[in-house]
Amino acid sequence: MQRFFSPFLSGVLCLLSVASTATAQTSALVDSISQVEADSVRSHQREVQETLQEQFREMTRFPLGSKIESWSHSLDMEVKRGNQAHVQRFWFNLKEGSSVVWLPDTSRSGECLYFDPETDCLASLFPDALNGTLISSAMAAKMGLKGNATATSSKRKSNWKKQPSDSLETFVLKDEASTIQLTLGEKSTWQAEGVNAWLSMQPIPGFSLPPEASKQPVIALEQTRSDDRIVYEVRLIQAQILETPYSLDLSAIRVSDPSRPLSVIAKEWADKEKN
Repeated sequence: MQRFFSPFLSGVLCLLSVASTATAQTSALVDSISQVEADSVRSHQREVQETLQEQFREMTRFPLGSKIESWSHSLDMEVKRGNQAHVQRFWFNLKEGSSVVWLPDTSRSGECLYFDPETDCLASLFPDALNGTLISSAMAAKMGLKGNATATSSKRKSNWKKQPSDSLETFVLKDEASTIQLTLGEKSTWQAEGVNAWLSMQPIPGFSLPPEASKQPVIALEQTRSDDRIVYEVRLIQAQILETPYSLDLSAIRVSDPSRPLSVIAKEWADKEKN
């Protein structure tokens, strides 16, 4: 009897083992199918979300302008604050009150800043991606990006002291808080206008430049505190009259305005869809 049951039990156990394995494989297959379906659902949800986000971004964007702007001159200015140094590129025209555009840091990204004093429009742009964001007046004031009233002073009102020098002209302006020393280059009215315009768009307190700076560009500037610590340095690296002007098609660049309420945007979109 034992000899009979032993093979029989072995066979039963073997069948149970095979059945258990088949059940486990079937369960694993079902789990696998369920996981594939779940992954597919999640992937579809991501695609829908990305599509909706892109539609929302497009709904909130509008053209920066209606014309092609171009700039015929450029400057490369090295700026140092503490231990940090970077180069800015600044494009401008020789026309009073014209727009300007500049790269705050040529080594970091393609983001540039655009300012048109005629329309009081300041924007952060990504020209390669053809999009950007308007910067409100309040935010611009906090960031110091809408002009600081830097301008040349008249000879009678100038407090600058000319330093003895055998080469380039050097001037010093000193008060209780700090000392500013600057060096002027050879006569070049367009370079002087460009550097002065660039200085006026920097996030620094505005100040009056020496009268000579209306025709001679500031090629170096250093500001030190009363404890002789250098807090701000500027150096003109390159000035160019461009053979091919730098241009931006404002109608192709779509910008968003964070200050516009979503209710207004939604109403505008609904009105557009009706038409």
